Amino acid sequence: MLNSTFWLLLISLFSLGYSANITYFPEILDKFRTDESRVLTITIRETEEAELYDGARSLQVRCGDDFLCKIEDAPSEIALTKDNQYQTTFNITIKGTFLGVTQLQVKMNAESLQPYDLRILRSNSGHKLQLAFTIFISIFVVVISLMMGTQLESERITNIVKAPIGPVIGFLCQFGLMPTIGYLLAEYCLPHDNISIKLALFAVSTCPGGGKSSFWTIIFGGNLDLSISMTFTQTIAALIMMPIWMSTLGHQFTDKNITIPFARIVQGLIGIMIPTIAGMIFRYYKPHLTEIIHKWIKRCSWMAMIVISFFAIYTNWYMIYLLTWPIVLCGCALPWLGYITAFSFAAIFRQSFKDCVTIAIETGIQNIGIAMLLMMWCLPEPESDISVTIIFVVAIMTDKPLMVIWLIGKLISKIRRKDKIINVESGIKALSTDLEDKKKTETEVEA
Repeated sequence: MLNSTFWLLLISLFSLGYSANITYFPEILDKFRTDESRVLTITIRETEEAELYDGARSLQVRCGDDFLCKIEDAPSEIALTKDNQYQTTFNITIKGTFLGVTQLQVKMNAESLQPYDLRILRSNSGHKLQLAFTIFISIFVVVISLMMGTQLESERITNIVKAPIGPVIGFLCQFGLMPTIGYLLAEYCLPHDNISIKLALFAVSTCPGGGKSSFWTIIFGGNLDLSISMTFTQTIAALIMMPIWMSTLGHQFTDKNITIPFARIVQGLIGIMIPTIAGMIFRYYKPHLTEIIHKWIKRCSWMAMIVISFFAIYTNWYMIYLLTWPIVLCGCALPWLGYITAFSFAAIFRQSFKDCVTIAIETGIQNIGIAMLLMMWCLPEPESDISVTIIFVVAIMTDKPLMVIWLIGKLISKIRRKDKIINVESGIKALSTDLEDKKKTETEVEA
């Protein structure tokens, strides 16, 4: 009872702050998208507390953030007289220019009136492109998971299970180190007023390994059996670990409007496991095709990586305007610190170099598709699109250090090969010179 009285008193005091009542129709601009223009009807009535007089009042109507929307056809003054009972109604046109959340601000005679909340979503064309990109990513994940499943050999997996040091280290890194790093970055390095961005970064840090991890393991000559086994076992472990992390530390980055759909997280993880299991069944019945598929994994992954990078940038071009240095640095730091800490952790436990590389790659490269789906499930538009910005940065920057290391390695190998060829040529030349000198000496002796 006291609580209700408090809120009624607070509302009454708040209302007394305005000398005029203002109402908007419709109350909410539903699904107001970028590049759309909507008409909003505004009614202003001066209250009895105001100093009533006949005449014109200056009026200013603007968007709280001019980058998100523009106001068209708004009057610069209104007439309030005894004849219209000091009340007037007029229309304005609002044009959405960029996605985001802002307010319509109205001032009469330089006095601010009750604002109007605006939620501007992605344009229709951008929304359709995002849908196409999501479908493409889903197909890629299914195909790669299926192909990786064909590389799972039951005998080798049994050997790994008998001595599960690598998978256990990977588990500790994936579900211990990464969420801790993600939480610290989100809590202390990102702006406090952007909860959705914080939630997205933390969600990425709780995801299991996957995506292109097995591809990079092949490129760097790591332990492919360990890589695929870790991806599979971590996806199973994520059924428990992701809900635990999201329901504990993850709740610090939520509010009353955000609910975390744990059931859908489990469904998504099970959906990822199905293609891998299908690949294992395929290997059992068609073992002779395993080597052919192994060769195609590299080609498909390289092609998909190039296509996905360009498609992602084209589809999510709007994110360029949302990027800030904290978002970029945190998006880079999460996977890069994952590589370093996981490699160091594996080295401390005296794992072989191949296994250290594999564990580092599996830890740093996470299945960010799960985080993207999670943001789409638990956040409304446009917060879901805004939150994906940091996931996009993580996706783009995750494998860039690996590409640089791979290119440097190729360059060093090429230089060494060139030096070797030069040394061989020099040796052949020196040998031929010695033979010529010897032959010349023998000729002189005979003469």
